[in-house]
Amino acid sequence: MPRVALPSLVLVCCATAAAAAQVQSLGEVTFPVPPGWRYEQPSGEQFVSMVRGSGDTTTVIAVFKPLRAGGNAEADFRAAWAQVVRSMPAPEPIYSHTSPVGYAGAYGATTTDDGSRYVHLYVLEAGPSAIPVLVVTVNRHTFDEQLLGVSLCVEGVRLAPLRAEPVKTDVALADLAGSWGSGGESSVSYVTPSGAYAGSSTVAHASTYVIAPDGSFTYSFAGVSNRQTVRGHGDGRVEVADSFLTFREPSQDRVTRYHIISYQTALNGATVLTLLSDSYEPTGVNVGFYGEKWIRAGK
Repeated sequence: MPRVALPSLVLVCCATAAAAAQVQSLGEVTFPVPPGWRYEQPSGEQFVSMVRGSGDTTTVIAVFKPLRAGGNAEADFRAAWAQVVRSMPAPEPIYSHTSPVGYAGAYGATTTDDGSRYVHLYVLEAGPSAIPVLVVTVNRHTFDEQLLGVSLCVEGVRLAPLRAEPVKTDVALADLAGSWGSGGESSVSYVTPSGAYAGSSTVAHASTYVIAPDGSFTYSFAGVSNRQTVRGHGDGRVEVADSFLTFREPSQDRVTRYHIISYQTALNGATVLTLLSDSYEPTGVNVGFYGEKWIRAGK
C-alpha cells in the first residue's frame, strides 16, 4: 500500500465529493462534519474523510478506525503514526492534546520530505481505544486557515455508546439560560543573566454570567494580577442576532459583543459555548489564541 496514500489520494481525487451530512460514522466512531466541508463516501473500511477547498488549497480530515489504547498517549500516538502515516518517522516533539469538550490525547505534525504536504495527526484517548484523526494539507499556513473546522470535528468525535452531535454555530436566547463560567490564567517566571530564579508573575481571572430566559443577566468577576485582586459585578440584557452575542449594561454604558463560534455538549454533559470578541476576525488561529470557553454544568 502506498505510504501516506489514503489522504493524499483524496487530495487529488475530490471531484466526486458527496453532499455533507451533519454526523457520519465509521463503525463505533461517530463524528460531525464541519460546516463548509464535503464528506467523501468511503472506498474502504479503514478510514473516512472530509474535504475542503480544491487544488493548492485542499485540506483533508481523515478519521480512522480505533486502535487499542495502551494507557500512554505518546506511545499510542507513535503506534498510530506508524500505522496511519508510515512513510516518515513520528514528529518531535509530540504534544498533549486537551479539550473541555472532547477526548484528550496527543498530537504532532511535520512536513513531507519534498515539502508538498503538511501532515498533522491527533490521537484521541477514548477509554480502551485510541482514535487517529489525520489532517493533510499543502502547508502549515493552510492548516491554520482551516483550524476552526478541524477543531470542531476533532472535539466532536465520539466512541459508542456515545454519539456525536451536529456542529452548532448559532444559538437562540433559550439556549443561553443558566449559569455560565469562564476564566483563565497565565504565569511568567524570570531569571537573571546567570540563569538564577528572579521571581514570577501570575495573572488569573474568572467570571460567572447568570442568564435568565427573558434575556436579562447578572455577572460577577474576580481577577488577580501580581497579588492584586480586582472584583466587579453588573447586570443588563443579552441579545442574539446575526451570529453575534451582545451584552448591554446600561448602568455602565457598556456594550460587549462576541462572535458565536460554537455551542457543544462536552463528554461530561456540560455545555461549552465558544465565543470570540468582535475585535478579532473569526479565524481558527484567532479562536485558538483569543477564544473564550464558557461552560454551563450539565443537569
